[in-house]
Amino acid sequence: MFNLIKDFPQQVLQAVEIGEKAVLKGKFETPISNVVICGMGGSGIGGEVFSELLRSELKLPVTVVKGYSLPAFVNASTLLILSSYSGNTEETIACARAAVKLKIPATCVTSGGKLGEMALKHNWDSIEIPSGFPPRTCLGYSVTQLFFILQHYGLINAEFKASLIRSASFMETEQKKIQEETEYLAAQILKKPIIVYAEDKYQSVALRLKQQINENAKGHCWLNVLPELNHNELVGWSKNNEHLAVLVLRTNDEHPRNTLRVNFTENVLHKIAQPFHEIHAKGHDTYEKHFYLIHFGDWLSYHLCIMQGYDPFDIDVLIALKEHLSSISE
Repeated sequence: MFNLIKDFPQQVLQAVEIGEKAVLKGKFETPISNVVICGMGGSGIGGEVFSELLRSELKLPVTVVKGYSLPAFVNASTLLILSSYSGNTEETIACARAAVKLKIPATCVTSGGKLGEMALKHNWDSIEIPSGFPPRTCLGYSVTQLFFILQHYGLINAEFKASLIRSASFMETEQKKIQEETEYLAAQILKKPIIVYAEDKYQSVALRLKQQINENAKGHCWLNVLPELNHNELVGWSKNNEHLAVLVLRTNDEHPRNTLRVNFTENVLHKIAQPFHEIHAKGHDTYEKHFYLIHFGDWLSYHLCIMQGYDPFDIDVLIALKEHLSSISE
């Protein structure tokens, strides 16, 4: 796992090369009205990060589906993207089958499996990514291909390539310091359930951190975002809870009103929540900040895992669940 996390910046660069070589032939007879991305876990988080990075640029709504059913609004003007690293994620396969029934073409991002077979059978566009890795370590592959798919359909320009390349270089530059900071932070919050707070436009980063703490560090983690948490969850901090650790993700592009909100919230938490830590994003634009925080969170989950003597690759309970479900016919 150490090397897989360490090589994440290089994975992003490789993913750009894969996207540039991808051959997409799909066309729409009517203008695209919306984008729907179906994916779970390590594949689904790619859609979340992607939609946040384009929230100030893309003029069409993006919906990330993490379940078995397509939204009722999906039709011939929907750009449907099916993302499953293994190609065998049953929820995503169910969405693929629904697309077949609706006679709606899909574009796939996968390393093969059933989804790859369906893409071939139905003549769907598909971008193949390298296989053989835990899906949660392949975010660079999955998120990058989404940009190339939208570029193919003329929904975004090619500027994202430079942003991704700069982000990869920035992560390389910051990696040693990130490793040191996350090792220190992990020691401060060890063996505690973690609550992550972030501004709404960085929610995907908080979700990624949650998932990595769950899978790599075998720990509990919850998240909430500003300003929403100020309308409910803040009341829950009416008394001290020494069993929890709080991490607040901060950026220098916060909405001014959210800066006021987070400062007030932190004043409340400082008095009753220990340990309490801020994680400050580095970077010159939203791409670099997103990828910096993602890389920071991945390293933090790794150190939490190792310090507790766990195997980061151990997901036996998830494997058992998949085997249980596969033994029961749909």
